[in-house]
Amino acid sequence: MQTAFSASTEETLVHLLLQVAVILTAAKGLGAVFVRIGQSRSIGEILAGVMLGPSLFGWLAPDVAAAVFAPGGPSILPWLSHIGLVLALFIIGMEFDFRGVKPHIGKVAGTAVGTLLAPLALASALAPWLWSLAPGPGSTTAYTLFVGMTMAITAIPIMGRILMELELTRTRVGVLGITTGAFKDLLTWFLLVVVVGIARPPLDLWRVVTMVASSAALGVVALTAGRRLIAAFQRRWGWDGARPSGSMIAFLLVLLVLQAAATAWIGIFAIFGAFLAGVVVSTDRRLAHAVSDRLHDLTIHLFLPIFFTYTGLRCDLSVLEGSLWLAMLVVTAVGSLGSGGVAWALARGSGLSRAESLALGALINTPGLMVLILLNMGLDLGVIPKELFAVLVGSAMLRNLATTPLLRRARAAGLPADGAEAA
Repeated sequence: MQTAFSASTEETLVHLLLQVAVILTAAKGLGAVFVRIGQSRSIGEILAGVMLGPSLFGWLAPDVAAAVFAPGGPSILPWLSHIGLVLALFIIGMEFDFRGVKPHIGKVAGTAVGTLLAPLALASALAPWLWSLAPGPGSTTAYTLFVGMTMAITAIPIMGRILMELELTRTRVGVLGITTGAFKDLLTWFLLVVVVGIARPPLDLWRVVTMVASSAALGVVALTAGRRLIAAFQRRWGWDGARPSGSMIAFLLVLLVLQAAATAWIGIFAIFGAFLAGVVVSTDRRLAHAVSDRLHDLTIHLFLPIFFTYTGLRCDLSVLEGSLWLAMLVVTAVGSLGSGGVAWALARGSGLSRAESLALGALINTPGLMVLILLNMGLDLGVIPKELFAVLVGSAMLRNLATTPLLRRARAAGLPADGAEAA
């Protein structure tokens, strides 16, 4: 069939569409199963990606898996998945009313720093044992810091999706959880620059300083001039009856991609710019709800499952054997104590209720797929071996599985849902 595209382009397109069809079928199917057993749909979508990878599909039917997800196949899928992640973080940023955070800035900062430092300290005790099981190819210091970072990181994409599914986005604990997670992850990416410098010397401390300063400057500009610019555009071209105009949607998407590109250029990952863009819009609740409604379904039901599943495809848990299974369980327990346990203790100490403290601890202990992005960087840098990669991925999956049951338990203990927040 003759088309406007070349034969190679058509072949790439067919391959990409086949991949998307397989991914969506597996993600939605397993997601539905997980909903029925009381889990989050997002966790099912993540595990669908792991099952489609070398851990199961590639092990049971290697030829078929290679034909569908060939290493030399189309390189469009990873970019498509990351565009979906950027859109999802924009929506997540708009879903929360961050005006309620101001009285709790101290809680956010204290919990973020505490749940970063505690896993790093615990990693220093755990790393020598892990090194004996899965020795790294390079620096022991970088190895130890990296283990601590993977135990500390919180996945705001997964957290946001779970909060939306459980209708907790407009509760105090939901806003505190997503804000604390974002702030802690920002600190983690700054720390990553230090780890890179240790793994591949010399360490450039000036780069860390410029990243912090540039991030702060971007945040100030976005939350001041950015909000005024959006308000001015909205007054003139913002609405088409009860819906945001096409011009308004296009304008916000341009701001979104520019901010995502800015944070990627700074070196702290594009999702922070996307999340910041959503926060800028979130102050105008009418606009935020209307724009979220326009973008929500396609992003949540198409793009985000592609990201979850594609990222899971890169995990190979088949290398886990013998003592590495024990290491996975130990890392899970230690990571949960250092991240979720510390968050719970700090929340109780700051006056939050038992239900809110349990919920906040569960949210902060959700590594999601951010840990996979971090781990792939660790492999590329030569900081960790593939055996430790599998241990840390398995640990992250176990911790993800605990989040929704703990949140449901917190709900049963009195945690209010959206619209029912206690005074």
